[in-house]
Amino acid sequence: MQTATPDKVAVALNPVPGFCVKSRATNDTLICLSDSAPDKPHNVHVEKGLKVFVNIAWDPNVPPPPPASDDAIHRAMQGLDIDESNPEAWFIPIVLSDARQDSDKAGQPAIVFDCVVNPCIKSHCLKDPDFKNFIIELALQRIETQTTLVLSRQISTPNIASKGKPQSRRALVSATLYPAGHPNHQAPPTLIQEITDRPTSTVKAQPKSILKVPSTPIPEHRIPAWSWTQQGSSLRIVFDVPGITHAVIPESTLDVEPRRILLHIPALYDLDLNLEALDSELSSVFGKSGTANEALKLKRMRNLDVENAKA
Repeated sequence: MQTATPDKVAVALNPVPGFCVKSRATNDTLICLSDSAPDKPHNVHVEKGLKVFVNIAWDPNVPPPPPASDDAIHRAMQGLDIDESNPEAWFIPIVLSDARQDSDKAGQPAIVFDCVVNPCIKSHCLKDPDFKNFIIELALQRIETQTTLVLSRQISTPNIASKGKPQSRRALVSATLYPAGHPNHQAPPTLIQEITDRPTSTVKAQPKSILKVPSTPIPEHRIPAWSWTQQGSSLRIVFDVPGITHAVIPESTLDVEPRRILLHIPALYDLDLNLEALDSELSSVFGKSGTANEALKLKRMRNLDVENAKA
């Protein structure tokens, strides 16, 4: 049973079907089913290739996105302006259900998620195919964030409003996402408080150090330029690291994980290529170096072959 907290409110959702998207799992993993009892969690094994249906549904009790200009919306669709402290940033609140088991038309096993958003974006989805694709990508990313699933981007849209009926339920939603004047709205807490009367400090001043402080600033590590190509069944990733010397090579490290690459060259370069990150995060990290598209394309590829990796 979900209980409201000071910063979250429990809302009743009765989603209305919008449209359905079909994808597939690209990895073997375990997920928790929505019919699991709180005291007896029920995990089910998902095999690579299993069909995954995503119901995009509408409910007015989900907070609407904040007001924004067309330019701000387009920037969000491109993965820009993801800094939540930026008042011009734009986002879409989403409430995602747990997975539930179902079957496809041929009777083969499948799983279903309900992705519920405010109906104010419905007309935009109908008029703008790019915006609809943006909503689909947000839904897939949310599933990947809240589960261990990695979903294929080779998707289709079945000629059905939903796979099964979207489930009615109660959900906890952040009260700060609702607009001012809404019954569920709650202003975010004040993080900085002005103090009018400044007390006199009784702490004795520390003696000045006799050690000289270097006047030369510590060099800032930067992300190196990089690219990748597919050569048969292998992936070739090239890092451009001008300025490296033989002296720092023994101290440099390159770690390769199935969905991550970490490169560190002391005083020169640092790269953390996390292929499990959201598209918007990859765009933000690699946008300045001009390699955001490389990162997004590589994310869509298979896991890296760690056992057979060569540097």
